[in-house]
Amino acid sequence: MSKKKILVVDDDKDILTLLKIKLKNKDLEIQAQSSPLKALDIIANEKIDLVLIDQRMPELTGLEFIEIVKDRFPELPVILMTAFGDIEDAVKAIKLGALHYITKPINYDELQHIVNKALEISSLKEEVKTLKDLLFEDIVAESKKMKEILETAKKVAPFDATVLITGESGTGKEVLAKFIHKNSKRKDKPFIAINCGAIPDELLEAELFGYKKGAFTGASSDKKGLIEEADGGTILLDEIGDLPLNLQVKLLRLLQEGEIKPLGSSKTKKVDVRFIAATNQNLEQLVKEGKFREDLYYRLNVIKIHIPPLKERKEDILPLTKFFIKKYSMKYNIKPKTLSEKAISELLSYDWPGNVRELENTIERLVLMTSGDIINSVFENDVSNRYTKITFKKYKEAKEDFEKNYLKTLLSLTEGNISKASKISGLTRAQIYRMMKRHGLEKNKA
Repeated sequence: MSKKKILVVDDDKDILTLLKIKLKNKDLEIQAQSSPLKALDIIANEKIDLVLIDQRMPELTGLEFIEIVKDRFPELPVILMTAFGDIEDAVKAIKLGALHYITKPINYDELQHIVNKALEISSLKEEVKTLKDLLFEDIVAESKKMKEILETAKKVAPFDATVLITGESGTGKEVLAKFIHKNSKRKDKPFIAINCGAIPDELLEAELFGYKKGAFTGASSDKKGLIEEADGGTILLDEIGDLPLNLQVKLLRLLQEGEIKPLGSSKTKKVDVRFIAATNQNLEQLVKEGKFREDLYYRLNVIKIHIPPLKERKEDILPLTKFFIKKYSMKYNIKPKTLSEKAISELLSYDWPGNVRELENTIERLVLMTSGDIINSVFENDVSNRYTKITFKKYKEAKEDFEKNYLKTLLSLTEGNISKASKISGLTRAQIYRMMKRHGLEKNKA
């Protein structure tokens, strides 16, 4: 293993000599430099793992040095050495991006501890960068299926064809959409993700298309919609199956004409946006049920990419786990843990109904909660795991059931009187009618 290089910068040569002696270690190479300007040249031409810099020097102050280093080499960890009375400088250094500070006279045991910690964090950052390059922005490409998906994504990225990404919740549809955007000619323009199911129907049109002053009560000034905000870039329409039918018509027109009309405006605006749609629903079935426009479906379904659930690509589980362990060890400054054979077996035998999102949350919890260096079990003493063998509805399904039952009770209570139902519930009449249509309820059948 190659030695780690530490660059120590101080205009006091006695301090430099003492630091070289105190930090001497078979795994470290210490370089001493009395000129901060020469130190910057060294950093530019050599691989340096850590810098210790004094605050008070004639050529540059430590704070000025840190500002330059963080602008040119943002990942390089820097520790400021400052006099005991200059704590204000130490605080400024941290704000500028310094990893730590130490006061003079130096406590060398404390310094050794800080240096070891800094080098550990530096190593973790390098490993995470390597893993990110390997994993294509958190997308593991170990399994044959994921390799094929990434190849398809890379092929379609340079072109403006509309992409439809399907797959269960938590499989990484938004991550794949970002991957396509980052590999496209639009990569320097905005990427905006819109969850069509998370914004109330009555607000969604204004959010997407914008509005003019006076378009409705409360519209006190003009506002750009998210589609216009993304001009030149990429829009991800997540949960596209939840888009109301009236907005499906407007989206179809936008895809055909490349124009939007803000609420309250008589004029259209040209926009240049690439669309990616994502869903965990069966759009073909929604088309058959009359809940999704067939012409819009064919407009969106130019390139279709299906991400399989994690249980169908088990080769990706361990590489993903390794990535998440590194990611959260670095985030929380914790020494990376290793997996026992039992933990590996549990990871591979579990079905992961929540897919990659569930795996990531599980690993984050284990990184934080496991005492010692080894993760002996993934689910031991995990109360939430008791529920994995119980048939448990997805949040969206449970929400739909609640809404339907609430509506049936409301209409029964008011004997189908929509005005009374509106007054009791706080919902508008239009909202109630839309909900009734969505759930197939009629007043006399409620």
